Amino acid sequence: MTVRSLWFRVLGRTVYRRLIVLERRLDEPIRGITAGIPAVVSILTDADVDRYAAFRPDTAPAEVRRRLDAGHRCFVVQHDGRIVHAGWAATTKPWVEYLGCEFPLLPGDVYQFNSYTAAAFRGLDLAGARVSWMAQYFRDAGARRLLAAVWPENARGFRPLEKVGYRAVGIIGTVRLAGWRHDFYRQTDTARVAPA
Repeated sequence: MTVRSLWFRVLGRTVYRRLIVLERRLDEPIRGITAGIPAVVSILTDADVDRYAAFRPDTAPAEVRRRLDAGHRCFVVQHDGRIVHAGWAATTKPWVEYLGCEFPLLPGDVYQFNSYTAAAFRGLDLAGARVSWMAQYFRDAGARRLLAAVWPENARGFRPLEKVGYRAVGIIGTVRLAGWRHDFYRQTDTARVAPA
């Protein structure tokens, strides 16, 4: 861990938190990514909530149902009938737990969040295969772009997104001191998001 990384960890626990915003435009070609093991990508249904809870025991079934009821979709990767990777996507009012705020979306935007791969299955391009499949799904549904937010010190979090064409477009964050709070979004190029 670098001194800079340690410094931002300390700030993140106290007054300042930020995430890098990445964008994947859906009017560009979508590169297909093949998982390194036989795998099937699908959308989680109500009938799969208990299987998801077995895969992610840190997420209560009630929270999974709340997300599904809110219209969020969970894209899962299964190997031998078992969920080994999953990632969520929202087209309205996605909540960013780390920042304690809603992620701003424009019409046609999809925010993907909470990507997780079971430890024994990491490094097999499961996230890339899921994101590639998900991009095609949302393109077919008429979406304009996918957005994601990654903690800057999480180098592994960027790799699967960059493989399928995501690029950094901004920083979203919050500054908190006593009872005062300021949420911000800074663009790093010409891409636009809704105001934070």
